[in-house]
Amino acid sequence: MAHSITFRCLFIVLLFSVIVILPAHSVDVTVGLLAGSNELGEVEVAAYEWADENYQATILIADNNGTFKNSSGTPIKLDQFAVLWLFYTETNTLPEPLLADATKKAILDYIEAGGGIFLSALGLRYVIDIGVEDGGNARVFQPLGKGPPEIGIKPTDDAKNHPVYKGFNINGPIFLTSMAQAGFTADFINFKAAPPGDKILGTKTRGGGGGAGERPFVEYDVEEGKIITLGHHNGVYTDTKSAEADNLRKLTANVLNYLAENSAFLAVDPHGKLTTTWGNLKAVLK
Repeated sequence: MAHSITFRCLFIVLLFSVIVILPAHSVDVTVGLLAGSNELGEVEVAAYEWADENYQATILIADNNGTFKNSSGTPIKLDQFAVLWLFYTETNTLPEPLLADATKKAILDYIEAGGGIFLSALGLRYVIDIGVEDGGNARVFQPLGKGPPEIGIKPTDDAKNHPVYKGFNINGPIFLTSMAQAGFTADFINFKAAPPGDKILGTKTRGGGGGAGERPFVEYDVEEGKIITLGHHNGVYTDTKSAEADNLRKLTANVLNYLAENSAFLAVDPHGKLTTTWGNLKAVLK
């Protein structure tokens, strides 16, 4: 009897340890998809539909007063989400509701309290809009023309072991785009400009060579939270067939999972993909 109890205790400890160390993508990560209205462009729809298929994702429509609603009009609080994602390409400026002072304050408060946010395409500029980065080293890019060379990122030496590169060959460029992009984007440049703050995760690569000093992939620590940007022409989520499209989605998943794992708002309730594990634990206790 004593041996049986000891075995059960050891099993419970081991099982609990497994649960504790499970990565964020093994639970149901909540992702808030930021938008300025119910009207999304084609590329935004493709990106956010992918997120909805892989996470507990909800579109959050910003209002000028710093509140957010889902697509049905129900008010939603930002701290219900482990990660926020702002992806935008439609015009050369972000939607007005996202630029309202109350909205920017609400999002910055969320980040400083321990949340994570992924800013991609033109969304990269939001790190300037909320006052985390100086705007002197950023520029907006026009839509990418037809027949571009492969475009992507090259990991910096300091970031090669970063979790965002999990599963990638970090000894060469990682291509994320190989087709035209209709939308706008932004980037940090290197022309008489100070480098973006905190850690540069990757520089731009075009056709395998270096870019002209563009630094699209940057991580920021902001109080208790984190921001990661992915700018330049690295957001063609309408491409679903190429190797570059696979890389883009894989990198996006790595970024969202990393931000979630470090988020103060990551929920670890015993549901979803942990159901089997919790069922086994209950069986042992009977």
